[in-house]
Amino acid sequence: MIILCKKGKTMNIIFSDIDGTFQDLGADVPQINVAAIKALQKHQDKFVFVTGRGLEMVEELQEASGLACDAIFANGAGLKKVGQPATYQNCLSIDTLKVILPILDAENILYFVHTTHEVLIHPVKQYHKNLQDLRESLTYMGEQGISLMDYKTNYFEESCYHVTDMIAFLTQHPDRAILKVELMEASDIKHQLLREKLKSPLVSVFTSFVKTLEIVHPLSSKGSAIQNYLKDYTNVTSFGFGDGENDLPMFEVVDVAVAVENATEHIKQSSHHQTVSCQEGGVGKFIFENILPK
Repeated sequence: MIILCKKGKTMNIIFSDIDGTFQDLGADVPQINVAAIKALQKHQDKFVFVTGRGLEMVEELQEASGLACDAIFANGAGLKKVGQPATYQNCLSIDTLKVILPILDAENILYFVHTTHEVLIHPVKQYHKNLQDLRESLTYMGEQGISLMDYKTNYFEESCYHVTDMIAFLTQHPDRAILKVELMEASDIKHQLLREKLKSPLVSVFTSFVKTLEIVHPLSSKGSAIQNYLKDYTNVTSFGFGDGENDLPMFEVVDVAVAVENATEHIKQSSHHQTVSCQEGGVGKFIFENILPK
């Protein structure tokens, strides 16, 4: 039996990544995860989603699952508490985009810019070869890879706002805060090359999803967002669940870090405990067995 709650702590706050941790790629949310959140809330504990997703996708997940939780989104740039408007901090500037976007354009990288109002992308027809290469690079995933690329292609074509000049658009719409830049690239070698070319005090670059890199303000991370969130609470034990590189800052600030079985080796080595895989409902299983009172 793992004893996790520290003496004097009266509330548990559970922070969880979504993709690869709470929900598998292209799969339904395991019902044990939904049941665990509702059980936590019944016991006056809190569950907070901490994700690279945009707010709209987080809200779609919660609505589909019948949940109402606070959410830290866009890898720490946004916070949406239940019943309150979203707030933003540590966003990218247009001047920073003027530095990094030419690098991506020169390498013909498929990228998209998340703002407080929409997700911007160049006309998708110019990324036909990129999407084809990505699809081929995911053949090892079988049907899951096909579903992922079908979803992503439809998302780029139907859900994103197409612009030919990102900088011009954002200059003309100063009400948009720039949350992050996300890119997808089939070549792992090119991923490393991009990380080297994008290295700068202006941004932080990390992997967050299959074949995906994210570019954010250096002060925008899951860890800093969680620290700010916890300032509103006292006498708590904090838990963090994750599977990938962008979850490391979360693991550094919570009391108890938990990796799902399908996490990267680095994440597992950085965790205090491990649970079963995302597909098996590792988040919910750990909550029921080790956090909720018996």
